[in-house]
Amino acid sequence: MLTLGVTGAFHEPAAVLVEDGHIVAALEGGDVRRRSEGAAVVHEPGPAWPAASVSWCLARRGIALSDVDHIAYGWDPMLVGTSATVPEQMSARAPAKESWWAALPLGAIDWVRHCVDMRSAEANLSNDTLSRPVWHAVAHQQAHAAAAYLTSPFDNAAILCVNARGEQASTTYGLGRGFAIETIGKVDAAHSLGLLFERVTRHLGFVPGPGEDKVSALAAGGKPRFREAFRDIVIRAPHTAQYTVAAEELGERLGPPRTPGTPIEARHEDIACSLQECLNETVVGLADWLKHQTGARHLTAAGGVFRNALLNSALRDAGLFEGLWISPVAGASGTAVGAALWVDHTLRRSVAHATVEHTCWGPQFTAEEIEALLARAHLAYGRPPAITVAVAARLASGKTVGWFQGAMEFGREALGSRLVLAAPTIPTMAGALTDLTGREGFEPVACAVAATAVGDWFEDARAAPFRSFVARVRSDKRPRIPAATHIDGTARVQTVGRAVQPLFHDVIEAFGALTGVPILLSADFATRGRMRACSPADAIEAYTSSPLDALALGPFLLEKGRSTTPP
Repeated sequence: MLTLGVTGAFHEPAAVLVEDGHIVAALEGGDVRRRSEGAAVVHEPGPAWPAASVSWCLARRGIALSDVDHIAYGWDPMLVGTSATVPEQMSARAPAKESWWAALPLGAIDWVRHCVDMRSAEANLSNDTLSRPVWHAVAHQQAHAAAAYLTSPFDNAAILCVNARGEQASTTYGLGRGFAIETIGKVDAAHSLGLLFERVTRHLGFVPGPGEDKVSALAAGGKPRFREAFRDIVIRAPHTAQYTVAAEELGERLGPPRTPGTPIEARHEDIACSLQECLNETVVGLADWLKHQTGARHLTAAGGVFRNALLNSALRDAGLFEGLWISPVAGASGTAVGAALWVDHTLRRSVAHATVEHTCWGPQFTAEEIEALLARAHLAYGRPPAITVAVAARLASGKTVGWFQGAMEFGREALGSRLVLAAPTIPTMAGALTDLTGREGFEPVACAVAATAVGDWFEDARAAPFRSFVARVRSDKRPRIPAATHIDGTARVQTVGRAVQPLFHDVIEAFGALTGVPILLSADFATRGRMRACSPADAIEAYTSSPLDALALGPFLLEKGRSTTPP
């Protein structure tokens, strides 16, 4: 059974193809277009339809739209503006033709008209199961829940979804058992922790979306002196799943907003710190309620709020559950994954999960394709005997290297395929990556560590393959990895195993053999003002137009100032 998952209601449009419970292709819409500098997230339905992503997913599998059995759309427009409640037992549904067609974003209508003749589309939209594909509306929060539970290693777990907003809710609570997901509570969309974080992000002079990471980074240097102000804004009813978020003017409690581009003051850091503590306190309290409500031993979580590594770490450190799974596709684009898995899971009534070990479901290119492009571009390059050893040597000598290998990752985090790498042992390298990628100077750079060595370098070491948590650097190791250690003594860590990411693991090991430190700084391969490199052409353009010292493009190595590349 082939199920195409699509999200296009808000920001982060994306498409994913699921075949009999397995994700075979996935691509975000933003990965096939240029970054709009300074673009903010938008939480109102719009025509952001990922036509190019859909086309790529179909081409990856070598099929046409007519070969797809089901299309799962990660938003149900018929729930918007209604008084309907989230059903206790959600199911993907194919709405009536008239209501569904009228409520689709214009971009979706145009896409359908281009891909399917109107007669077939009308049959599909009227839920004629003899026609292909059949359309299904999956509520936004339900898609998040499926993206959490159905990608996890658990077959019985509590489900917590917290994001900016869905059709009717900003937070939902559930329980997954076998192939069933039961929704046991929600918080109305009018009260949203995600939207509060966006409001404070704007107040601090940043653009919501990318700016939210900056706010979390600021928190490390601040003090929680605005904690009581946020407790007055976010009020949680004791021993319940409910909370409210006041819509009052932030300036009255936090002082005047910061003008973008002006210096960061201690007050701004204190606001960020207080907001982060409020978020941690609230969400951990909600998880505690869910634990007692369900008795579950494990927790799965999704929604854009769980992109916050500090929050995830607070939830981990609270020790409420034996097992914690943060969806590797927690944000809005992940609802395409969740919607597709939910339709597939429900219709096939499969108990088995599509347990996710990586998110490398995107475009990949052969050595022949890459070399042909290099020849057309008249670029000098070499092919060292072992690309991992050659890259490790450049990193150890203080160079920055673009790393473009294998299939592209889906979602916000680059986790081994599309990265800019540098040595954590050299203090200036954090600043070098900051300049390359257009980050703020106070933002920490993540690091990747060989999974077998994580306990030697970090306290309370646990597997973290999706860079979802921070860990405290052991005090005796901090002088050895100064570029990876944040101001508060922590680092955002990704653990890398050879079985899942063999090439990335081997370059980390090779660097460790040279330096005694099996850790690398790793940032998304997105140089200043650009989207993450999706194709070899993207990587070459980023390399040639930035201060990047070298580029590992498949098995080939490019270096500035060299006509050939020695081993």
